[in-house]
Amino acid sequence: MNRKKIGLLFVLLLVFSVYKLFDNTKTTRVKERPQVSVKVSQVTESRIHTVLEFIGTAVSNESVDITSSVAQKVTKINFSDCDFVKKGDVLVQQNIDKLLAQKKQAEINLQEQQRELTRISTLKKRNVIAAKEYDSQNTKVQDAQAKLAEVEEEIKERTIVAPFDGMLGLRKISVGALLSPGTVITTIDDIKNIKVDFSVPEKYLSLITKGCKIEATGIALPGKKFFGSVQAVSPRISAVSRSISVRGIIENKDYLLRSGMMLNVTIEMQDRNAIQIQESAVLNVGEKHYVYIVDSENRAKQKEIEIGERRDHLVEVTKGLTSSDRVIVDGVVKISDGDMVKISENSERSVEYSTFSENTDGIK
Repeated sequence: MNRKKIGLLFVLLLVFSVYKLFDNTKTTRVKERPQVSVKVSQVTESRIHTVLEFIGTAVSNESVDITSSVAQKVTKINFSDCDFVKKGDVLVQQNIDKLLAQKKQAEINLQEQQRELTRISTLKKRNVIAAKEYDSQNTKVQDAQAKLAEVEEEIKERTIVAPFDGMLGLRKISVGALLSPGTVITTIDDIKNIKVDFSVPEKYLSLITKGCKIEATGIALPGKKFFGSVQAVSPRISAVSRSISVRGIIENKDYLLRSGMMLNVTIEMQDRNAIQIQESAVLNVGEKHYVYIVDSENRAKQKEIEIGERRDHLVEVTKGLTSSDRVIVDGVVKISDGDMVKISENSERSVEYSTFSENTDGIK
């Protein structure tokens, strides 16, 4: 029995000795791991100049189809194709001969009723007639006024006018044509100012606000530049494209731009201070981003960051770094968290100024 215990104790001592030997060897190997030579960059704030470019579509400031509201023949057309007109200009006159006769009759009737009301008013003041007769005549005057207004409204419905200042489209009717309600006569577009609609990736939402200055160019008008500002930013982001609709308004005083044109829209943002690092320093793991910084003991420490714009091999860091940090920019793949590193003599400083220019159609 004692021999069995002694034998078991001997086996346990042997196993423990082997484990300690293996553990000491592993520790020695870790301690003896050679330092990795890396390049680092001192983090500093720099100036960022952002220029965003998008593809947009020109839209008339105001645009409608000119139609008839009643079924009647056309007796007169007062415009030609693509004329410029003012608000209230008569474009088309439909047949109103019968209505003009009715209007004349209504005006005569109203005059007679008003004369009679004047006569009765005089008698009422002398207490010759009862107040009831005066009230009855006053009602007849109001009835005559209503009938005249009704005829004038019918004449107005058959007189088609420009709803606002603008440029007409092509004429689609002729004199003598019988117009039905909804028949398109022509179009009118207010193009003195042109709207431009474009989509912006959601990552730029914080940069684009109402009033931002924009510049537009079109392939149909080489060398021409048009200027304006952001008029509105949609409150909704598309769940499909992850972009937001933006509308700008630009001056078109020479009427060169037309609705439907494709425009290149440029938004030049104001310079701002930001932390930028080289793109080679960033490790991307899923949707997260990491860098290695070097501490005072020359040991690599992994740190999670949040990034902003990424362009021209530079990345804007919006969260996670300070100006006192030293970031490893070369040799990142060779190190692990906690490794001792050797800083190369060729290490560089961060850039002091850069320009981010993004070309996008807004579908990201």
